[in-house]
Amino acid sequence: MPRGSDLVFVGDVHLDRGDADLAPFVAYLGSLGRTAGRVVLMGDLFNLWLADPRLELDHHRAVVEALRTLRRSGTEVHYLEGNRDYRVGRWHRGTTFDEVSDEGLLEEWAGVRIWAAHGDLVNLRDGQYRVWRRVSRSGPVWGALSMVPLRRRFAIAEGIERRMRATNTGMKRAFPEDLVREYAKPRFAGGIDAVVLGHFHDERDLQTGERRIVVVPAWKESRRHLRVGRDGRMALEAV
Repeated sequence: MPRGSDLVFVGDVHLDRGDADLAPFVAYLGSLGRTAGRVVLMGDLFNLWLADPRLELDHHRAVVEALRTLRRSGTEVHYLEGNRDYRVGRWHRGTTFDEVSDEGLLEEWAGVRIWAAHGDLVNLRDGQYRVWRRVSRSGPVWGALSMVPLRRRFAIAEGIERRMRATNTGMKRAFPEDLVREYAKPRFAGGIDAVVLGHFHDERDLQTGERRIVVVPAWKESRRHLRVGRDGRMALEAV
């Protein structure tokens, strides 16, 4: 087990330019190394992250440097790409993060097997989003974007993302507990003890027999995270 005794899951943060929560979040990351041997960021760290360093802005760079400092101190850092993240693994695996996935990661800690995923693929009914996700991450789209001057790429992507936030609001109004339980069912059947999700922002702790489904709340609104201790106990707690 790495340096710290605990595994910590951090929910969506959605930092943006000029964000008043940037400094508190950087300070929070600096504090995690005292107790965390591994940190898993649940995705959507920023409102928009085109992870090519040429397209990153000051708030991206500040957090990236804080994460690299945390990793250099001996804490493992994992990242689950969210719906606001693009090509994070391509540019940051091995430097900012030890592991990156756009689908999910198996996190084993203190004898507990945890499946962690951002959560944007849980809702099979959200066809509009699933099409957008596939198209926006496709090679042709990124090939076309590479033809645009660097100074224009982020502005174009930001405009598209802003319009997407206002669409399909019906899928975003209610927590789809039935779909979340269906998503977890085959993982539990495969020997997983707990499923941990982000994306939905609202804190949830659902029991399924002896197993659990935990939705980690958005960090900015809650100042809470999920901690798994050296004894395997899981708890949502204030930071």
